[in-house]
Amino acid sequence: MGGPIKIKKGYDLYFYYLAIPAFIILVLINYYSRNFKIEGLDLGFTMSVVSFLLGFIVSVTFSLLFARVGSLKDFLATESGRLTSLFLLSKSLGKEFHERIKERIDSYTIQTLRDYSNYENSRKHFDGMYHDVKYMEIKDSNQEATANSFLYILGELSTVREHLEYLTSGRVLKTLKLSNYLLGIFFIVLLFLNRSNFFTNMLFIFLSIVIILLLLIMEDYDSLRIHDYLINISNSEQIFDLIEKPRYYPKAVLGKVVLKNGENYRIGIYDKKTGEENVYNISYTGTKKLRLGSLNKRLFKGSVE
Repeated sequence: MGGPIKIKKGYDLYFYYLAIPAFIILVLINYYSRNFKIEGLDLGFTMSVVSFLLGFIVSVTFSLLFARVGSLKDFLATESGRLTSLFLLSKSLGKEFHERIKERIDSYTIQTLRDYSNYENSRKHFDGMYHDVKYMEIKDSNQEATANSFLYILGELSTVREHLEYLTSGRVLKTLKLSNYLLGIFFIVLLFLNRSNFFTNMLFIFLSIVIILLLLIMEDYDSLRIHDYLINISNSEQIFDLIEKPRYYPKAVLGKVVLKNGENYRIGIYDKKTGEENVYNISYTGTKKLRLGSLNKRLFKGSVE
């Protein structure tokens, strides 16, 4: 396939962007709705109790999410280091074995970028390294020592993979998440009932949008859309550079990366009709560094090799 190809740039969108339309809706609700009072309801006491419970539940949820992100960061760094070691050690164990390991690492890294939240899908590429052991060249004691080191690191990487598979597939307990939403909605309703003057009306809008924003950020962290995926992208770029392969990016992450003029890239575009991803080799021809995902940009052009 030849000639130029146009690729739509990805937009760096997150769930918490929904706070913008939510703010507009809250302003409209505040402006057009009448004040309501429920006789017999101690509004101040009820708001105090609900705000305490909401604060406690939200704190617990975010502490779990941040702990998960911290663990992911550590294990992703360890995984990157182990893959680097395997690649470098394979150089001393024969050309054929080295090339096979190189291709395995490339396929493995592509798969983890393509489907980050389903880490188990990369298992077949990792297991293939064990099958390639039979192609090792062991002719002297130095190669034997290198082979032992290779197998030891491969075993360590297997444990790291299990941790990553668990961390990327796990989610916050549904009951805990439901508690956050119920308490958040209940508190917004109480703020709505508490309106009476300009100050309390503004307080209703401000506190409501903060609650909505917290809940949406929680969703972004829980679905691995913030921070940890960016770490995986950065680690993957280093791996591709090490094994001297063009950097691969699925179309969905183009809004999070910078393409450099004159560099070659592999861009994965999902085909809804076939249910498969087509990978294009692109020679980027931009006139300057371009951060994809900017809303004021249109398209970028490249040539298919």
